[in-house]
Amino acid sequence: MDSLINQNFPKEDYEILIINNNSSDNTEEVIDDYIEKYPGVNIRYFFVPRSGQVYARQVGILAARGSILCFSDDDGILSPDWIKEIVKVFNMNEEVAGVAGKIVIRWDEKPPDWIYEYEKYLGKLDYGDAVKFEKGLYMNAGNLSIKKDILIEVGGFNPEMIGQLLIGDGETGLWVRLKQNDYLIGWAPNAVMEHYQIAKKNATVGDIKRRYKNNGICIPYNIFAIRKEGITALIKNLMYCVKQTFSWTYKIVVLHYRGTEAKKRFAIFRRAFYYAQIEYTLNILLNKKFRRAITSEDWVVRKPYEYIAA
Repeated sequence: MDSLINQNFPKEDYEILIINNNSSDNTEEVIDDYIEKYPGVNIRYFFVPRSGQVYARQVGILAARGSILCFSDDDGILSPDWIKEIVKVFNMNEEVAGVAGKIVIRWDEKPPDWIYEYEKYLGKLDYGDAVKFEKGLYMNAGNLSIKKDILIEVGGFNPEMIGQLLIGDGETGLWVRLKQNDYLIGWAPNAVMEHYQIAKKNATVGDIKRRYKNNGICIPYNIFAIRKEGITALIKNLMYCVKQTFSWTYKIVVLHYRGTEAKKRFAIFRRAFYYAQIEYTLNILLNKKFRRAITSEDWVVRKPYEYIAA
């Protein structure tokens, strides 16, 4: 919040939307304090009782008054020129649909050295120090800006966590649709987001394993819910994942006796990637409620936003 409030950008030209997705902490009190302390900053607060990040983003998208939407996370610290640099890249090319910003990892204390190889799974994003424009350029939702009309045109983000269920692929699904529609994406190297990470929590085998699992489920999700390739394609991928899971399980056993720690970790992560797809696929095949949840598409932004933003 401090980094958003202290932007080197006219306060009348941007708003800060805080979307509280059914948290039980003191978020509301904290934001009330900011609203009272900074009356010259346009801060708006929304409480979304329905669990699911996609529903929180849905409300933010529809409620926003601006023509450009900039997304970040609650553990993001944004550079003072963040908005200015994003706007600069948009203004350099009128064909640009979205702008990706640089994400660096900011650790609360020095983590183990091995984690630096896996920082991309914590959101790290760096395409270099020069502005660039490219179709199909990936944008991470921790530092993602996009024209509002285009975001609504393509349906918004895909779902991620809904309650305790990991449903889909979030910003990756959005990126795929933008790529399929041949939209131009800009890169703003000086629009920096520092992603604050806790070493004892995030620099662990367990946390990186969880992220590999999350990436894994995106594959059967897309096969069944997005590309709608049917049960045959789903089972074909399932058989491949069973084979890969056995293969990586064997490698883990072998590496336990004569492998380096780095190779052991990688094998653990790869096994998690494939095994997660098995679990997710079986859930689709055997759980009608789950199957209905991932195909409902109630997360798609369809309502004319002019009415809500008025």
